[in-house]
Amino acid sequence: MKYLNFFITILLLVSCNQPQTKSNVNLEYEGNQIDALKSLITSFTAGDWETYRSHFKSDAKVAHNVWYQDDDKQISIDEMLVQHKWNRENLFSTLSVNDGIYEIITQENGGQFGHVWIEFTTKGYDSDEEIKIPVNLSFAMDGDKVSFEWAFYDTSKFPEPKK
Repeated sequence: MKYLNFFITILLLVSCNQPQTKSNVNLEYEGNQIDALKSLITSFTAGDWETYRSHFKSDAKVAHNVWYQDDDKQISIDEMLVQHKWNRENLFSTLSVNDGIYEIITQENGGQFGHVWIEFTTKGYDSDEEIKIPVNLSFAMDGDKVSFEWAFYDTSKFPEPKK
């Protein structure tokens, strides 16, 4: 029994003295990149497509409601912009957004990612029903520009296309 107690004591001492893994990830909630993401969302909501597009690199890719590594599901930001315009002209007669939560993460290797959690409120063209759509967006950042956008939201709540 002495040996068992001794073994348990040694095991506890060893396990309690293991070094903690530390991360050098930096998290920010304000700054130029946050301002750029807020402007991106504001311009999207307003349908200001020139300003919206200006927040993306020329070769930016987008993946919505699919796994980000599925390359054949990614499209260019310009292809996504065509879809956004169609949605505004045919689905969303109004669109507003809450203040949301915005953050920028800088990894140890210098890679930067923006994350945005927002809720859009919209109405369809043929209905006065207010619809709320929670959206999660992740952005690969290159300075103040987006090189990749990854989004998840529930399209089943989208209004019917206008007649």
